[in-house]
Amino acid sequence: MSAVRCAGALSSLALLAACASEPEARAPADPGQAAYAANCLACHQADGRGVPGFQPPLVGSAWVHGDPKALAAFVLTGGFSSVTRKESASENVMPPFTQLDDATLATILSYVRAKFGENSGPVSAEEVTAARTLLPPAH
Repeated sequence: MSAVRCAGALSSLALLAACASEPEARAPADPGQAAYAANCLACHQADGRGVPGFQPPLVGSAWVHGDPKALAAFVLTGGFSSVTRKESASENVMPPFTQLDDATLATILSYVRAKFGENSGPVSAEEVTAARTLLPPAH
């Protein structure tokens, strides 16, 4: 009976050791990448190329390369006030992201500009705050 217990204990230890050596699924080290994954990835994809005919690419976008406050306002409104957005070939319209706080949105936009905007400069929370103050009042 004690040999059976020892074998069972060794099997359990082997299983624990195997589990301990498995790499854990880790969150991205970049908080902007993590926030992008949670809010933008499904539509704009990991490579920033979007889904042709449905979601526009971020790569090569004048919005991504342009003025950080204009980009923040665009994302906060879902682009509804933009003539360029209304004339887009994409079928789906981005929802407004007013629920994100200014620091989180700045982190996402900084990641997007660095990754898909040819290393365009970061966006500060203050720039997002300034863009938010220019938005029309909610209905």
